[in-house]
Amino acid sequence: MDFAFHLRIYRLVVEVYQFLWALDERDFSNDPLVPVYERVTNGPRRVGTVIREVVTTQFVMMEILSEITEHIPYRSLGYRFHGSGMVGTLRYVFEPVDDGTALVQHVRISFTGLRRILNPVLPLTYARRAKWRLQVIKRLLEIP
Repeated sequence: MDFAFHLRIYRLVVEVYQFLWALDERDFSNDPLVPVYERVTNGPRRVGTVIREVVTTQFVMMEILSEITEHIPYRSLGYRFHGSGMVGTLRYVFEPVDDGTALVQHVRISFTGLRRILNPVLPLTYARRAKWRLQVIKRLLEIP
């Protein structure tokens, strides 16, 4: 299933890009939704770097491994992810606009194994969660 989400953030491209590029440097220990977001490969962040993310909801806890597949500073970031019965890709595109940054998030996601039968409900469940996550990013970046 393919999704594209658009959002305008009232911050410069460099600020939005740096926020997303360095998420593994943020402290997530007090975040009930994503208590773990950490780099698991050694060395500097680059294409090939792997990030481990633990996501908790009221129904399930998921561990997701993401590999950076694309890195064009201040233009785009791309990831390939898998875990907890799903696989996909995530790509952010950053465009400067007069009053900030137009951020586009492209996602391709599908369930695997026995969870494949849930693929038809992805537009209802995943789309809502992805939009909410982008709104959280916007709020964090726009805090004065």
